[in-house]
Amino acid sequence: MPVKKEIKPEKTLSEKVNELLENAHEQELKELVNDQYPQDIAPVLENLKDEERIFCFSLLELEIASTVLTELSSETQMKLLKTLGTEKFSSIISQMDVDDATDLIIQLPEKEKYSLLKTLPDPVQQAHVQELIHYPPESAGGKMSTDFLRLRSDMTIHLAFNYVRRQAPEYKAQIYYLYVVDNGNKLVGVISLRNLISAPPNDLVANHMNTDVITCKVTDDQEHVAKAISKYDLIALPIVDEEYSLKGIVTIDDVVDILSRETTEDIYQGSGISDEFQSDELISGKVTFAVQARLPWLLITLIGEAIAALIIASYDKTIISAPIAISFMPLLSGLSGNVGGQTATIIVRGLVTGDIDLKNTAKHIFHELKIGIIIGLICSLVTGLIAWLQHSDPTLGLIVAFALVCSIISAVLLGTIFPILLQYLKKDPAAASSPIITTVLDILTFTFYLMIISSTLKYLN
Repeated sequence: MPVKKEIKPEKTLSEKVNELLENAHEQELKELVNDQYPQDIAPVLENLKDEERIFCFSLLELEIASTVLTELSSETQMKLLKTLGTEKFSSIISQMDVDDATDLIIQLPEKEKYSLLKTLPDPVQQAHVQELIHYPPESAGGKMSTDFLRLRSDMTIHLAFNYVRRQAPEYKAQIYYLYVVDNGNKLVGVISLRNLISAPPNDLVANHMNTDVITCKVTDDQEHVAKAISKYDLIALPIVDEEYSLKGIVTIDDVVDILSRETTEDIYQGSGISDEFQSDELISGKVTFAVQARLPWLLITLIGEAIAALIIASYDKTIISAPIAISFMPLLSGLSGNVGGQTATIIVRGLVTGDIDLKNTAKHIFHELKIGIIIGLICSLVTGLIAWLQHSDPTLGLIVAFALVCSIISAVLLGTIFPILLQYLKKDPAAASSPIITTVLDILTFTFYLMIISSTLKYLN
């Protein structure tokens, strides 16, 4: 009987790289890393030791190295800068899109930032980066790219097409739309590449451009830009200044990054984690970064829960007199906290996506209130029956049910009003994190429940 050969699984890219490093096969390693997608190489480099990472990175071709660099964590980027030196680093950055180069350079200390800028070999890229670094990182100006083509409205289609053919090779970014400007660089229209190709050669660009152009200002928040591109199904969005001069464009790939960052930020804030640090710093950065991001809200929660503990301690006689009734406090706290967290999550998402308008605040509060009453009645009925049947005391069942329905309604109102209030104050509604809502609810729930128990002690068995 023939012996079956065991089929070994194919080695992962990480395993191949490590094996070639161990055996010092430099040429094979160079061919391997340059034959991969940069997005696949980056996580492999992140997991290598510093010396091995630098060695592998030095084997990359300039164009590939520039893309890999954008995929690495900020901490790893800074380590590579210190090791490779400004001159080598600037040659890599020169291969990047202007917006990616700006994102990297803006992280540097002021002295290193301008030192690196001066060494960029392309004066055009240098000028564009110098312009972009003055915009806030999370604004439209901070996210836009200056790699786009301008046309004049009085150009013929034939002239415009030849111009695009000559200029296109110099642009690193994809060309989606062609933007039409006047003599003062004011945006007057946009024409797609498809329309340019299909238009009669002797006709004017003005006759085929779309003058109803959706734009954002350089000062707009990046989230506003992402919403506009998503809402109108655009591939790229022109960014203008107060005088309507065309300054740059934000493309769909930038929007994916923006939405990813915004989602991560909302998730962290919803869990009581500061958004001042990047996700890679929290996961693989210094321990102090993670502590600084997580500790402040925990301390606030600690203070809040300490207040709740003081309230409980002030009712010590009630607790001694009715220990059975007190046993339901964790249930009231846990259920109301979950309801409050659920409501806040729904409201925050609605505010972020634009589904909830501040003009209709009363409508949304009333809608959530109705939901809270229904949920509260169902949960309180079940809990009240459990308390009654378990302890053969209908009064206890009634008290627990009443306290729970009031607690859940309070949780819904707090989870609805708090994010809306933050949005009204022009603050991030995601800051209405679950830890804050849960802590406030604990204080309210324990106070209310213990007051009821104290006033009804004589009716309890």
